Amino acid sequence: TDWLSLMDRVIKAQIVTVGDVDEINEMIIKGKETLQDLERRRPQMDELITVAQNLKNKTSNQEARTTITDRIEKILNQWEDVQGHLQNRRQQLQEMLKDSIQWLEAKREADQALEKARARLDTWKDISYTVEGLKKQNTDLKQFSKELRQWQINVDLANDLARKLLRDYAKDDTRKVEMITDNINTTWA
Repeated sequence: TDWLSLMDRVIKAQIVTVGDVDEINEMIIKGKETLQDLERRRPQMDELITVAQNLKNKTSNQEARTTITDRIEKILNQWEDVQGHLQNRRQQLQEMLKDSIQWLEAKREADQALEKARARLDTWKDISYTVEGLKKQNTDLKQFSKELRQWQINVDLANDLARKLLRDYAKDDTRKVEMITDNINTTWA
């Protein structure tokens, strides 16, 4: 049971960087390998349980029988707990991977919107002092305002998906998501 306890502690301590697709994929693979290892050890556990049951059946000492029964139940419960934690973590990591991919795509679109806005702002370094020039700048400004509202949708989507990642995966390392989101919002402001 020591290795089951150790495995359970290791599973609970495995933290990944939210938004890091490669790291999440690596952890999914490790979890799959650990689950396979657990299944490979199942015959050993079954054999241990059988030996314990046989020993229990051969003894007439009630205290020994109760102790053996308790140990068998403890091992089975621990096994089920570890297997359940592994399966739940694997599912959570698969969801995290899907959510991270969506967020990274929204982040990419927000970055593109930021670049477009920067490029447009860079074209307005000089102010025109003629009526025609001012009319053109006013028209350009109105168009730019419409574009900004459209681009705001991309930034809002990236923020919404970031909040979901921060909320759903708070027990993992969310610093990357926080930093990138803060950078996008600071630049957008």
